[in-house]
Amino acid sequence: SFRDCLFEKAYVLYRMQEDAAALETLNRASEDDYRCMELKAQLLYRAERFDEALKIFMTLLKNHSDEYDEERCANLIATIAQLQANGHQQQPPSHLDTFEQLYNSACQLIESGGYAQALKFLEKAEKLCSNTLIEEGLSEEEIEEELSVIRVQKAFVLQMLGRKDDALKIYLRVQNLNPSDKCVIAMVANNIPSCRAEQNLLEARKKLKTALQVESSKLTARQRRVLLLNQALMHLFSNQREPCRRTLEEFIKKYGSSTEVTLIEAALCVRSKELQKALAILKDDPSKEAKLTAVQVLLDEGKLEDASLALNEVSPDLLSCPAILQLRVALLLATNQQNLALDLLKSALNSAKNEESRVAILEEIASLNIQLEDYRSAAEYLEKLSELRPNDMQIMCSLIKAYSTFNTPRAEELLAKVFPQESNMDIDVDMLENSGFILYGERYRQKKESKIETPDAEIITGKKRAHKRKRKVILPKNFDPKVPPDPERWLPKQERTAYRKKLNKKHRDRDIGRGTQGAVSSSPKMEPVTVTTKASNPSHLSGPAMGIEGPRQQRPAGQQQKKKKKKTGNKW
Repeated sequence: SFRDCLFEKAYVLYRMQEDAAALETLNRASEDDYRCMELKAQLLYRAERFDEALKIFMTLLKNHSDEYDEERCANLIATIAQLQANGHQQQPPSHLDTFEQLYNSACQLIESGGYAQALKFLEKAEKLCSNTLIEEGLSEEEIEEELSVIRVQKAFVLQMLGRKDDALKIYLRVQNLNPSDKCVIAMVANNIPSCRAEQNLLEARKKLKTALQVESSKLTARQRRVLLLNQALMHLFSNQREPCRRTLEEFIKKYGSSTEVTLIEAALCVRSKELQKALAILKDDPSKEAKLTAVQVLLDEGKLEDASLALNEVSPDLLSCPAILQLRVALLLATNQQNLALDLLKSALNSAKNEESRVAILEEIASLNIQLEDYRSAAEYLEKLSELRPNDMQIMCSLIKAYSTFNTPRAEELLAKVFPQESNMDIDVDMLENSGFILYGERYRQKKESKIETPDAEIITGKKRAHKRKRKVILPKNFDPKVPPDPERWLPKQERTAYRKKLNKKHRDRDIGRGTQGAVSSSPKMEPVTVTTKASNPSHLSGPAMGIEGPRQQRPAGQQQKKKKKKTGNKW
């Protein structure tokens, strides 16, 4: 009958990607037909109607049992993982037998943020998958193809755990295999750029283009959404503002507005120097990311007071975070609102949840009071700090310093407690004075005691004592002990008082031959020349020394001018 063929007809429509017609056919089938119900659950999962699919899978596992129970359990866990991604938490089965169940449970843990446990499940799934497929007799290529799905998910977990180098190795390994699963190719192409330490915009654009070329029917709506957002980001980083705006409009049309879209729109406005428009866009978004981004924009523009006011609009759970508290205090101090900063710290101290937070806040309050020279209040909070950290020497020193300004007896009491004076009755003062320990330390201690020498020691030992020869002091030839040494002898020549800079030969002779005959040169810089007497040379009589150097082509005494050789050969 026609009713008996509903499953076959729906299955044909399912394989032809006509999901709506297949679902309409299955709605006419009986709920007792487990084949129709199972196919209907698969279609509902593909249509991302996960709540309805979950109910059918749970009913099938409860009321029907056969050799396909393990596959149904794997499908149930996959549905729970998708619901977890949408914010609907469900408890998955704890008993996991197959690698598909382990893989889907790891996906559910990833959505809930349990990356460490997810990594363990994926490693087990990878090992179990390899062993199972080897037993089934699959080829090595087919096994690697199946393992690529698990490995890509494992690489993502490693990336989220901060192990980007390990993740990148796995991504590149899967990429070199070029798997037939287009979804895997899209994931690898999308994730590789974010793993690299040095971002290459051109390579990232190529990878994104590869991911966008994957047929949309092979991807989930969530994956298509992420790829479209990444495309908008790529346009933003490439400074392509109009394509970025068009991509954002397409995203809003398909998936509606979101916080990510708001942040990208604000970034576009900031790049266009439209600060007020960016702040208005961020103000309309109630999310904490938008609020904190508005604070960052104001800080970048140097508007500290506006940033402080914008920070007060953040949700109370964020205001109690140590980093946000520190930023609020820093902004108040930068705008000279020390009293407000103190009040803020005191209120935060009352709501501090753990000891570490209390210690950090107490230190900040004490430091701020010391800056304001309110030493009494500073001592009060330092006392509380010393109760929490009794062995912290820095806290005790700050406390003593604070008390020394208004309560000297208390400061002396703490000083005696921290640095007690030990009795010096057993100290040998002479030994300490004679030892070089104070000056040089244990390693460089010098022995000052003279060596006891026994007469004729070299005769007894057979070793001749080495005599150190004293080197003779060599003095300069013109040394005169009566003349005191030049006190500037240690200075460089150009820094001494008697130093005169020598003119270059080119500039020194520039006035020679100028002016009328018989005129005296008026060079402002004359070098003093000391006339020394030399023995007369028979071939040359020395004349009087002159203050100005002669012609530049002057030759040494007794040297005759060289005769030029005659050129030989024919002359043209």
